[in-house]
Formats: sequence, C-alpha cells, structure tokens
Amino acid sequence: MIKKCIVVLTFVLLARPGLCQNPEPKQVQETNQEQDYFKLDYFRQVAGVALEYTPMSLKLFDFINDWIGKPYKWGGVSKKGIDCSAFVRELYSKVMDRYLPRNSRQQYGYVNPIKKEDLRVGDLVFFKIKTRDISHVGVYLGDNKFVQSSKQGVNVASLDHPYWKKYYYKAGRL
Repeated sequence: MIKKCIVVLTFVLLARPGLCQNPEPKQVQETNQEQDYFKLDYFRQVAGVALEYTPMSLKLFDFINDWIGKPYKWGGVSKKGIDCSAFVRELYSKVMDRYLPRNSRQQYGYVNPIKKEDLRVGDLVFFKIKTRDISHVGVYLGDNKFVQSSKQGVNVASLDHPYWKKYYYKAGRL
C-alpha cells in the first residue's frame, strides 16, 4: 500500500510542471520582498519603531537584529562587549558606509546639529550623563526610539523615558 502511495505521489509531482523545479527569478524576488516586509513588520512590533521599507532600513534592521542583546563593555569593540560609540561607529560603517571617529565627543564634532523635532532615521542622539561632556551616543530609529549600547547591552530605548529625557543633549546628522 505504501509503495502505491509513493508511486502515485511521484506521478502527481512529475505531472505538474514547475512543482518540483526551482522557482522563477520573479518568484524568488517576490518571496524575498515578502520576507523583507515581514522582517520590518516584526521590528515594528518588537521595537515599536515603524521603519519605512527602504534598502537602508532593511540593512539597519539586519544589523540591529544581529547585535541586539550583545553585552556592553567600556572600550569594547566586538560582540563579546561593545560600548556606545564603538557600536554607533560599527553601525555607520556597515549600514551607511560612512566613517565616524571612535568616541562620542569626536562623533559629535562630525555632525551638523539638528533640532530634536527634526530627527530622522539614522541621525545621532547625544547625551551628557552626570558630566559636562558628551558621554553617550545612539542612533535614532524613528518614533522617538534609538538604538544604543548601554549597561543593559545593545538595545532599543525611548527618548521619552525619564532617564534619557533628563540626560539628552543634542542630535546631529552627517
């Protein structure tokens, strides 16, 4: 009985052209596009950020997804531990193909200051935490959220959170 079922199933599969063949390039492209939409929708739900569907936002999502939860380490530059400015530098290098210096104060010197209400995806947000100097940096994602490496590791935070409101300094754009 099992042999008959296998023979019938094989016949059905072979009789239907295209069923056992590799998908056409157009089908592959549509499938990839659906997966990209799914990725961004997932990010919208998990991080609360409504990224638009663009090639840059897909690279940004993939980068953040790869780094989220990695530990913080002052002076660290790898997935074993990374600080805020090294994380931002790595993000800009890999996602935007742009160079940034190593620390947050130097990074602030590379940007054109912008108003908080003019923030766009990819802009840098700077903080002065219990000091007169810039001591923290993150990358703005939209919806008042930013990605950063902090003592909680790489994560998405809100500029509306009282802690970040208290220490927010300025924003800038390359």
